[in-house]
Amino acid sequence: MRDTEIDFMDFESAREYVFAFITTLKKTQRDRAVAEEELTHWRSRVKLADSRAEPVLKRGAEDRVAELQSQCQRLLEEELDLKRKVDVLKEKLKVAKIRSSLQVDADALLAQMQMLVGEPDTLKEKLRDEEAAQALEALKRKMGQGGNQ
Repeated sequence: MRDTEIDFMDFESAREYVFAFITTLKKTQRDRAVAEEELTHWRSRVKLADSRAEPVLKRGAEDRVAELQSQCQRLLEEELDLKRKVDVLKEKLKVAKIRSSLQVDADALLAQMQMLVGEPDTLKEKLRDEEAAQALEALKRKMGQGGNQ
């Protein structure tokens, strides 16, 4: 199953699933912001070590800068991937909501139809009464004609 396949889920489950993705996206964005802040801090340490002519400290700070740059890049890629998935999931969630409301409407319509079917069919009764009345009239005419002969 792919991360964005929620078509088989009911609306509530899909909503919770999308919410979990959004939560993960927000956490990743916070983590990246913290890493970038720390990266800025370590870059200033590289400059400080360079200005004080401390090659050992500078080398250590440069290693930490490289590590943080790698972490920031990884978090950025993860964030972009999550954002793309969240966008897809939000669209699918809209469809699931519509599908859910249509299902409710279809269920309500079915219930109404069952209520109508369960009631006596008054149209059939009216047709049967009308046919009986016409047959009685025809019989009366026939009897009236037979009595005149």
